[in-house]
Amino acid sequence: MGDLIAVGLSHHTAPVEVRERMAMSEEAVRDRLERLRLEGAAEEAFIVSTCNRVEVYAVAQNIGLIEAWLGEHRGPGGEPIDRYLYWYRNEEAVKHLFRVASSLDSLVVGEPQILGQVKDAVRLAEESRSLGRVLGRLTRQTLSVAKRVRTETRIGEARVGVGNAGVDLALQIFGRLDDKRALLVGVGEMGQQVARAMVGAGLKELIVANRTYERSVECASEFGGTPIAWDRMIEYLGQVDVVITATGATKPIIQPDDVRRALRVRRYRPLFLVDLAVPRNIAPGVDDIDEAFLFNVDDLTHVMEQGKREREKAAAEADALVADEANRFMARLAEVEVGEHIGAITRRAETIRLEEIERTAKVLEQLDPKQRQAVEAMTKAMVKKLLHGQITHLRNAAREGDAEVIETLLKPWREDRG
Repeated sequence: MGDLIAVGLSHHTAPVEVRERMAMSEEAVRDRLERLRLEGAAEEAFIVSTCNRVEVYAVAQNIGLIEAWLGEHRGPGGEPIDRYLYWYRNEEAVKHLFRVASSLDSLVVGEPQILGQVKDAVRLAEESRSLGRVLGRLTRQTLSVAKRVRTETRIGEARVGVGNAGVDLALQIFGRLDDKRALLVGVGEMGQQVARAMVGAGLKELIVANRTYERSVECASEFGGTPIAWDRMIEYLGQVDVVITATGATKPIIQPDDVRRALRVRRYRPLFLVDLAVPRNIAPGVDDIDEAFLFNVDDLTHVMEQGKREREKAAAEADALVADEANRFMARLAEVEVGEHIGAITRRAETIRLEEIERTAKVLEQLDPKQRQAVEAMTKAMVKKLLHGQITHLRNAAREGDAEVIETLLKPWREDRG
C-alpha cells in the first residue's frame, strides 16, 4: 500500500482569491479522480471541494505526479500555490480528515454543513469507483467518528454567531419559536443574521419594516416574510413577540411609551427586544418595563463569548476523541495489511513445500499411502512451526504500529517473490 495522504488548502492557509481558483464542480471532481488513477498518481482518491477548502485524500502511488498536478494551478497573480498547501501523511492524514468532518477545522467550529459536504465527496468518489480497500474503510470510519463527536460532545450546542445568540436568548424567554412572530426593523447585516437564525429555528412569521419600502420587500421575500410600510412599525409592536432593530438612526426610534402601549395590546405577554444598533434604536428605559426583555449588542456578544468558551472546551474533548480514533484506525489498517501479507506468506510457503515434495516424488512413490500421509503431515507441521514465530511478531508489530519491524520481517519474502 502506498502512503495515505491528505493535501489541500483552506481558509486557514489561502485567501478566497486562491480558494475560488481551486474550487471544483462535481464534473471537475470526477475528471480529476479519473486522471489521478489513469496517470498512476493514486490507487484510490476522493476530493472535498467547498467554498472554504479544497483537499485531496489519496492512497498515493506517485507523490511526484500529485505534486505536478497541483503545480498546474496558479494563484491570482500567477504565483505557484505551493505556499498555500498543507500535506499530511498516514495517521496525520486520518486525523485531519476526522477533524474536518467533525467540524473541528471549520471557520465556525461545530457548524454541521461540512459533514454533508464530506458525504457528497464520498458519494462522488463511489460513483467514480475511486474508493478501494483503504479509503472505503476510512470514509466509513470518518462518518462514524463525526457522529460520535456530535453526540458525545457539546461541539454543536453552544451559540457562537450573532444570529444564534439571538435565538438562544429568545428561547430562554419563550422556550419555542414556532408559534411566535418577529418584527425586523431595518435590514442591516446583523439584523438579517438574527432574523435568518430565528426563521431557521422555526419562527412562525417575520415582518420587515425599513425606511425604503423596496428593501423591506426584498428582505421579506428572502425570508418568506411580510413587508410593511415604515410608518406602521410602532403599530406592529403590539402584534409581535420579538422585535429586532438594526437601523442607522442616530437616536432611539422606539420609546418606553411605545412598548407600554404594545404590552397592553398584548395583554402583558412577554415582549423580547434585540437592539443591534449603535447608537441604540431602543431607548434604555424600556429595560425597566415589566415583561419587556431588552438586549443590546453587548448582551449578544456576551452570549457569543460564552458559547465560544463552551465550544473550545468541547473542541478539546473532540480532538482527544479524534486522535484516539485515528490511532485505532491506523492500527486496524496495519492489522488488515499484515493479515494479507500473512496470507501471501502462508501461500508462498505452501508452494515451496509442494515443490520440494514434487522433487522427491520418485522416493515418495516407494512409500505406502499411510507413510506418504505421514510425510505430508510432517512437512505441513514443519512449515507451520517455522512460520509461527514470524507471524506472531508480524501481528504484534501491527498492533503496536511498528512499521519498521513489519518491513524488516516482510523484506525476505518480498525478495523471494521478486
